[in-house]
Amino acid sequence: MNDIYEYGTDVHELINRYAALYSGAIYDVLDELGYPNQALATDIKPIRQDMILAGPAFTVKGIPDTAGNVDMRDRRIHLFNDMRATGVPLLDVRDCSFDTQVAHYGEMNATVGAANGVIGAIVDGGCRDTSFLLKRDFPVMVRYLTPVEAYMRWSYFEWQKPIALRGALSSVVQVNPGDFLMGDLDGAVVVPRELVVEVLVKTEKLVASEDDARRDFESGMDPVEVYQKYGRL
Repeated sequence: MNDIYEYGTDVHELINRYAALYSGAIYDVLDELGYPNQALATDIKPIRQDMILAGPAFTVKGIPDTAGNVDMRDRRIHLFNDMRATGVPLLDVRDCSFDTQVAHYGEMNATVGAANGVIGAIVDGGCRDTSFLLKRDFPVMVRYLTPVEAYMRWSYFEWQKPIALRGALSSVVQVNPGDFLMGDLDGAVVVPRELVVEVLVKTEKLVASEDDARRDFESGMDPVEVYQKYGRL
């Protein structure tokens, strides 16, 4: 396994525990730790409202390709082989932020990706074949939907290098291979690799505290007492 996907805790366990949380709580913990600019742009949303994504990033950067460069398109075979070589479940995270016209992801990407360890995709760009993705229940977050084919318009350039996706509070959010992303209806957040376990544990504690406070509110307890008991909620 590549060292960038070693976190000191089993990756499958991390994925399951992150998927049980929600993006707002994770963001709050990152914010308190001094990382307020880890939320992706607000227009990157799941293709179905109940989809949840969580996992380590396999980063992909694309570039305009109006010439249909055969060499660049053929390189994608190696991209999927490199995904499999990591030996862990992955999120296919794509920087296509320069483009607003074509589909940078689709059902064939999902099919090949899933065969090589991909469990979802977060794309700062376009997607098509959405009905097929929905039927497969394959989770994808994307900026827009379009039927426009990418061939002769866009191509893979490089992968497993730092990429920059548009941010909610900052112009960009850097995503490195091995960073953890979690996304739901509210949006997606990026957890730096070195903080993955710490953020997870702190978020689980925060959510447990919120659950306790919620029960107190529902029981009819004085709201002032609840806020004094739990602090900021």
